[in-house]
Amino acid sequence: MLTEIKKRILVIDDESAIRMLLSELLSEAGYLIDLAKDGVDAIKQLNINVHKYDLIILDVHMPGMSGIAFCREIMGRFPGLKGKFLFMIGSLTEDIASFFKENAYTYITKPFTMSGLLSYVNGTIDKKGRQIETEGITWDYANKRREERFHWSTYCTVFNEGIYNAMPLTAKTKDISQNGVKISYVGEPLTSKEMVVINVMSLKLNKDAIVIWSKTVNALNTLAGVRFIEPIQLPQAVIIEQSLR
Repeated sequence: MLTEIKKRILVIDDESAIRMLLSELLSEAGYLIDLAKDGVDAIKQLNINVHKYDLIILDVHMPGMSGIAFCREIMGRFPGLKGKFLFMIGSLTEDIASFFKENAYTYITKPFTMSGLLSYVNGTIDKKGRQIETEGITWDYANKRREERFHWSTYCTVFNEGIYNAMPLTAKTKDISQNGVKISYVGEPLTSKEMVVINVMSLKLNKDAIVIWSKTVNALNTLAGVRFIEPIQLPQAVIIEQSLR
């Protein structure tokens, strides 16, 4: 019998209570956890064996070396860690938001629920794993889904941990497949690698997903490609309607 290799996560936070809480939560979820009290401590651990970590969870606001300063330092030394960062932040400033967007980093805002954090963790690790399996291909607008897609125009809502938390984004689906959906909406582009929850009302579908790409079409409309964390079973209604076209 093959033994499943557990994923290993490095948690960096200057508050010991937070480190212990995350360690307990993530260990119960099946992950192996290492802890660091600050950026300097984390760099020492990464220097020993950088390749053993599947994800680095870190606080943005830490004394001495901030989470962003640590990230820049580490990316200069170990560029292979690209895509393995999950930032925790309480207050999102314009500069920090720009840093996340420019580098396509995933982040979760405080306070967050434990189930919400696990969703982000699973999604970020899953996304990085898909990149490795496809020989480094980054999913974007040019890398279309290869599985069969079905035209399905209906309204949906998109939730995230940011501005669309209390008031979800209303969008319209353009197509759907087992692995994802393309949506159209009025508003700013979503952030690549951002974790969201998408609810397609007519299909009674509520799934965790990750934003793969997002682009402005004109002054009003924006398109986005959203990939489900786990493949879905397409409802029969979608398949039947497609066959009648």
